[in-house]
Amino acid sequence: MNVLVTGGSGFIGRYLVDELVENGYKVSVLTRQPSLKTKDVRVFQGDIVKPETLSPAFKDVDAVFHNAAYAMDWGKKSLIYRVNVEGTRNVAELCRENGVKRIVYTSSAGVYGFPNTDEWIDEGSSKKPLNAYQKSKLEAEKVLRQYDDLHVSVIRPPLVFGAGAKATTIVLSRLEQGKMMYIGRGDNKISIVHPADVAQCFRLALERDEEGEEFNVVSFITTIKEFFERLAAEMDVKPPEKHVP
Repeated sequence: MNVLVTGGSGFIGRYLVDELVENGYKVSVLTRQPSLKTKDVRVFQGDIVKPETLSPAFKDVDAVFHNAAYAMDWGKKSLIYRVNVEGTRNVAELCRENGVKRIVYTSSAGVYGFPNTDEWIDEGSSKKPLNAYQKSKLEAEKVLRQYDDLHVSVIRPPLVFGAGAKATTIVLSRLEQGKMMYIGRGDNKISIVHPADVAQCFRLALERDEEGEEFNVVSFITTIKEFFERLAAEMDVKPPEKHVP
């Protein structure tokens, strides 16, 4: 099967490309900066907010993994929406124009907001996004649902933590420097997923071939305190001692 990965040179994208290649897929990558160099992957330079740059990448493709996004909680709202919502619309239009029927989309567990409850969040839980990034991801999901001829699966990862992530580098650096602090008592729970698990979930979602499915993907659930203590032990440094309200 020929597949296209948008944002394939990014953090999650690199893991996804490896997962697909290892499982026998013929992979093409769409990226703004074609730094990905491998004999097993075709690389196309393009920008999802510039549809005129996209057409070559969508030729002879059976499925698209749409991973390209403005993946930060801060920034200009107009830019976030332009990339995450209008960029997704452009990808869907190119799929339609080129007869691509299958798309697996990287959304975010942020679409649920930050519920103040001990109840488990599942795929059917209420969507209450708070910031522009979270809202843009939910809006992009709705955009894809407007394309009746597209077979859409949605993946909603929480905090993605692993080698190559900026957040990972920041957390490890602050732990090493003794600058990390707990919020409150550190007993608030967080869901964490490794990018390799996200990549596998993407592949399995495609192979299930079930239309309209949504998946929350989590590697483990812990508390902030337990998480930092585990990291500190692995690094052989002291765990955080300071708290902020």
